[in-house]
Amino acid sequence: MSGRVTALWFPDWPVYALSRSKGWNVLEPAAVVKEHRVFACNAAARTAGVKQGMKQRHALATCPHLLMAEDDTAQQLAVHEDVLLALEDVAAGVETLRPGLVAFPMDSLAKYYGGEDRAVELLLDAAVRMGADCLAGTADDVVTAVWAARAGKNIAPGCGADFVASLPVEALVSEVALGYPRELVDLLRQLGVRTLGQFAQLPRTDVSTRCGSSAVQWHRIACGEVERDVAPRRDVPPIEVRQDMDTPIVNTETAAFVARQVAVRLHSELFAVGDACLRLAVRAYVAPPPGCEGPTVIERVWRCREPLTEEETAQRVRWQLDGWITRLRAGMAKGGHADEDADIDTDWLGGDIGIEALELVPVETVPAGRVEMALWGGPDEGIRAARAAAGRAQALIGVQRVLRPIHCGGRAVAGRVVTVPYGDDDPEVVSALPTKQWEGELLFPLPSLVGVKEEKKNPAATHPAARVRVVDEAGVPVSVTGRGVFSGVPRWLEWGTKRLVITGWAGPWPVDEGWWARGKRYARVQVSTEKEGAYLLVCQGARWRIEATY
Repeated sequence: MSGRVTALWFPDWPVYALSRSKGWNVLEPAAVVKEHRVFACNAAARTAGVKQGMKQRHALATCPHLLMAEDDTAQQLAVHEDVLLALEDVAAGVETLRPGLVAFPMDSLAKYYGGEDRAVELLLDAAVRMGADCLAGTADDVVTAVWAARAGKNIAPGCGADFVASLPVEALVSEVALGYPRELVDLLRQLGVRTLGQFAQLPRTDVSTRCGSSAVQWHRIACGEVERDVAPRRDVPPIEVRQDMDTPIVNTETAAFVARQVAVRLHSELFAVGDACLRLAVRAYVAPPPGCEGPTVIERVWRCREPLTEEETAQRVRWQLDGWITRLRAGMAKGGHADEDADIDTDWLGGDIGIEALELVPVETVPAGRVEMALWGGPDEGIRAARAAAGRAQALIGVQRVLRPIHCGGRAVAGRVVTVPYGDDDPEVVSALPTKQWEGELLFPLPSLVGVKEEKKNPAATHPAARVRVVDEAGVPVSVTGRGVFSGVPRWLEWGTKRLVITGWAGPWPVDEGWWARGKRYARVQVSTEKEGAYLLVCQGARWRIEATY
């Protein structure tokens, strides 16, 4: 029989994380913004009328004393680590589903503390001491426990099916950490299925035929079939991959390289036994100064809804190593004074310390045959070779020096492409975008070159200080008025010593963005010249510059 599971859900987690890092009063209205819209807000802000998705300026108009900050994923991870340390004073088996959502095996806690209610009370008290609001839910499996936590309920043993049946089908997409079957939910809505109980009444063979095997897994959950607990029994000998360092790791670039190495070895061993990893324990052995005593092992468990790929494993190991190294550096900077929130005794920090060994332990696995790979569009030999070459280059010249471009969209030509280190996730500025299409963006075809072509004979032409002028037939400067029209008829494009005849133009297109910042009003004009080609010009105030070349 599967064990009982308790989940702790921290509502408005992004707001709490930033409030804690910035020292805000948690009772004051606060919100986290992303792309100038409210991404998350706390209860005080909602009481004042602020809503998720509201424009930033509208939120400030609704609540003038609203505290606001940009979304910071790295800061959320750091605060999550502090909360985990507090929870570990009560329970040793805490597992992260995502920052702001954790799970515990309840059977051992209930036995130790004398009941489920007492154990949950102690967990909530630990969270309250960190100034965090959270809700707890207990059920027979992880998924039901997460849904119960969002409702703040303790589901009695064997009653999970009744609770799940009462939930709307939108519950399937209520928590990203459990998966996000949006297409399945949309299809069920079209079929008139409104609750998970109605979904459970559908024949499983029909669900598999119509929606695929991934929908079958959700159908099992809707039927109340216990999925898996926090610490399932393993039927195969445990796999442990250990990497001993020649010298202790003390910087993040070395950590990234080691993370890739151990990830490759781990997945090779998993492949040999035909398993895929769902839950991964990352264990680090810290090298203390000679003669010092204290705990030298740090461990964290990462859990994902889908099996981890080799790259995803490397990313999570690198993230964890970066966090530990940062904490070690912080402890050394304090001169060896103990950190109340640390899971290692910082009294012995102060020498040449670092991470001297690393172990990866796949705590939970599934048969690899259950992992569905894409029939089309998967990596071919060329892609695998390119990935290997990029990894080799990172090993030679550094992780931060091998970059990959990402199209993030935008109204301007410059800045549409951002770069991140190869292997890193897309930055928030990209992943948070609902679409890559921008209202008012420049229409295709786009210019082939941002700026102007370099000229060996006239290098000053490409200098940032070089300016162009647009004049009419009489030589009077032409600009764009506040009404978005030319002040005269463009005839000549004067660029240094050159005077080019303008044979045609399109525009102007006024751009008024970032109204709260000065200097954001400008206009774009496309012009073609008699000999040199075509340019995209920007007029800001009465000044012109070449933004791009066609």
